[in-house]
Amino acid sequence: MVEFSLDLIGMLFGALLTLMVFSYVIKDNVLFRIAMYLFIGVASGYAGAIAVRNVILPALVDPLLGSGGLNVLGWEALGTFLIPWVLAILMTLKLSPRLARFGSLPIAMLVGVGAAVVVGGGITGTLIPQSLAAADSLAPENIFPATGEPLSIWLERAVSALIVLLATISTLVYFRFAAQRDLTGSTRRSRLTAILAYIGRVFIAVTFGVMYAGALTAAILILGQRFEFLRQVINTLIGGS
Repeated sequence: MVEFSLDLIGMLFGALLTLMVFSYVIKDNVLFRIAMYLFIGVASGYAGAIAVRNVILPALVDPLLGSGGLNVLGWEALGTFLIPWVLAILMTLKLSPRLARFGSLPIAMLVGVGAAVVVGGGITGTLIPQSLAAADSLAPENIFPATGEPLSIWLERAVSALIVLLATISTLVYFRFAAQRDLTGSTRRSRLTAILAYIGRVFIAVTFGVMYAGALTAAILILGQRFEFLRQVINTLIGGS
C-alpha cells in the first residue's frame, strides 16, 4: 500500500500540474488554462506577500504602530516616513476615475526610478565591464608572448584580440548612422563603412543565434527534468503499491 504523506501528495499535485501543462501540445484547453491561472495566482500572491513583509510593514506600518509610535521619530525620520505614506495614498487614487490624475505623480516617480536603476545597472554592470574586458584583452602584456611561452599560445591570443577588436568596431559601425545624402536625396555609405557594417551584422546574427541556442538548450533541459520527475512519481507509486 502507498502511504500518502505530505511529500507524496505534493509530488502527485506537481505531476498533475505538469500533465496539465503538457496537454497544451494537443490544443488550448481548460486544463492548461487552470494550470496557468494557478501559476499566475501563486506568483502574484508570493510577490504581494514579499511586498507586504519587506516594504509595507517596515516602511509604513511599523514606524506608526511600533514602540513609541511617531514620538520616537525625529524631524528627518518623520519626513522620510510621511513621504511614502503620501505617495501610497496618491497611488490608491488611481482606483477612482475622477481622482486618477492625482495618482500620476507616484507612478511617474516609480517608472523614473525603475528606468534609472535599469539604465544604471546596464551601464555599470554590463557596458563598462565589457568595455574594460575588451580593452584588457588588447593590452600589450596580454598579447605579446612571455619568456619561454610557445608561439602557438601567442598566436591564439593575438587572433582572439583581433576578433574582439573587429567585432567591437564593426558592431558600432553598424549602429552608427554614417550614411551621406547626395543631391537626389538618397543615402549612400562609403565602401569601407558598408563592409564594416555588414561584418557587424554578421557578428550580431551570430550573437543572437548563440543566445537562442542557449535558451533552447535550457528549455530542453527543463523539459527533460520534468519527464524525469514524472518517471520518479510513477516509480514511487508502483514501488509502494
